[in-house]
Amino acid sequence: MCSGNALYWMEILSVKGIGMGRWLSLGEAVDPARIVSMLRSAGGRAELGRMIGGEVGPPDAESLALARAFVEKRGCGAICIGDPSYPALLAEIPMPPPILFFRGDASVLATPAVCVVGSRRAARRGLLAAKRIGGDLAGAGFLVVSGMARGIDSMAHVGAMAAGGKTAAVLGCGVDVPYPPENLSLSVEISASGCVVSEFPPGTPPLRHNFPRRNRILSGLSLGVVVVEADLDSGAMGTAAWAADHGREVFAVPGPVEHPGSRGPHRLIREWACLVESASDIMEGLPRQGILPLTREDSSGPVERGNRAERALSDGEREVLAALGADPKHVDELVRICHISATSILPVLLSLEMKGLAESCGGGMFALAG
Repeated sequence: MCSGNALYWMEILSVKGIGMGRWLSLGEAVDPARIVSMLRSAGGRAELGRMIGGEVGPPDAESLALARAFVEKRGCGAICIGDPSYPALLAEIPMPPPILFFRGDASVLATPAVCVVGSRRAARRGLLAAKRIGGDLAGAGFLVVSGMARGIDSMAHVGAMAAGGKTAAVLGCGVDVPYPPENLSLSVEISASGCVVSEFPPGTPPLRHNFPRRNRILSGLSLGVVVVEADLDSGAMGTAAWAADHGREVFAVPGPVEHPGSRGPHRLIREWACLVESASDIMEGLPRQGILPLTREDSSGPVERGNRAERALSDGEREVLAALGADPKHVDELVRICHISATSILPVLLSLEMKGLAESCGGGMFALAG
């Protein structure tokens, strides 16, 4: 099940070597149907290349066929930006995913949502807290959003379903890819009453650089993000950072001071997050009338937007930006150049991409935007 525009976006995004940001920018000015028509001829692709400043190849027949076969399966489908069923909050973030593949009932994404995330190696107290919070939020009518990872994420989903509520899992791989493998049965349970979604086409493996990008969707779908146990450089902390950027509420569950998993929530509480002892603290901290759309500065040109973005960079972002070039570099090469870990560099690269300064070229390769 999917709309005509979703089919167009499947074909557009199957083109290799062109970052999502360029297609989104073009899609604001040119109808997706027109872009697809141009993609189907050598002359049209040449014109598109001139419009977006890059060489445009033909759609990838194999990945396109896989995506089309997936959306024709019972209980599966895709929704794209501009569709009435596309989540309104998600559409407000910078660089929203043009398309979401799903398995289950995508209508649950219209329910007011709270994201619960945390460590894959959580202690028992953290797992129980995530399950209790997930259950209480779901029982109050909220959609519980998480990433279906081991540990906190899984328990948040389990708690929501145990309470008879709805939950949605956002993946860093294709929705047809069982990851982590031990959560296959959980994935089936979630899709039976809620949904499993991903911006990545069917068949996409769980590559490590997919997950920081996935985390912006967790935040984008939600009114607020709750962190239960997290290391300082974890994906859960990255999701909290996205929430702050998106103007969403951030909550954190404190823990024993001697436990490493308490460091992330404690830092969030010190800096700006609401301390959570129970789900009632979360519900009291959520906006009563929803949230205001993000303010965008679309009236200025791309050069001025780029200059503003560069002025707002952190030292780490400046270092990674300096290592990038017009020719794509692999994440591993950038790690060696910048002398930082892969765990640390991936959120930086995604931040640069969202600011329009860097571009993902696929296969773990990144280059300067444009």
